[in-house]
Amino acid sequence: MIRKKMVLFLLFVVCIFACENAEDPLEPEPEPEKPVVLQYGTVSGTVTDAGTGNPIPGAVVKLLEASVETGAEGVYAFQGVVYGDAHTLIVEDVDYKPYSQPFVLNQERLVMDVALTPLKDPVVETREFFDNFSDLLESLDMENIEAIQALFSETYVAADDAATLFGVASGIIPENYEDVVPAITQLFEEYVFLEFLFKDIEIDVTHARKMAVTLRLDINAEKGEQRDPRELKAHCKFEFRREGADWKIVYWQLIELDIRL
Repeated sequence: MIRKKMVLFLLFVVCIFACENAEDPLEPEPEPEKPVVLQYGTVSGTVTDAGTGNPIPGAVVKLLEASVETGAEGVYAFQGVVYGDAHTLIVEDVDYKPYSQPFVLNQERLVMDVALTPLKDPVVETREFFDNFSDLLESLDMENIEAIQALFSETYVAADDAATLFGVASGIIPENYEDVVPAITQLFEEYVFLEFLFKDIEIDVTHARKMAVTLRLDINAEKGEQRDPRELKAHCKFEFRREGADWKIVYWQLIELDIRL
């Protein structure tokens, strides 16, 4: 009798244990985890000069592992940028202060316009340029002709209007880059005194690598052994381009010309 009770007790314990470990048929099965779906957007904008508001071509824009160069209108664009809050836009240009901006991308299209600050003040640079130009011309030193030629771009040309052509024929300004050395050489050989006064300078800056300048140019000179006086007054227009670290003259026009012998 005792053995029978023991067997029944063991069967009862086994049933209880089995019931505790059995799955509840009413409990829903856990849903499988959904795969993470990445979202992508476009980041674009325009890089401009902070002083003029004009677009800057040739700036390098970096995002993640990619980089692009701005075109003539200063525009850049990155497509297929994954959504996230750890992005940083970097813009680099040798003539401007570096730019870096963190941002969050959570939309299909994000516009980020960038204004860069020039490293140098073009107004100050222009005045220094003409001070140097004047000193070199007034020196009448043949050894300075190479330094004068270095102020002109190899693409330099003079305008082809009547006033400018008269200035070229008179040996006042070079016709093109190849003419700089012979024109200045002749000028130094014929004159015993030169005074170049660049006045009323007005600067129109496009960006840190391009600008136009209008000014009044007064030239006082004495020619030959007889020191015959010459006086020239002109309204001039120059166009400049930065080549490397230096500004170069690419265009010279005499808008108005008054010569007194």
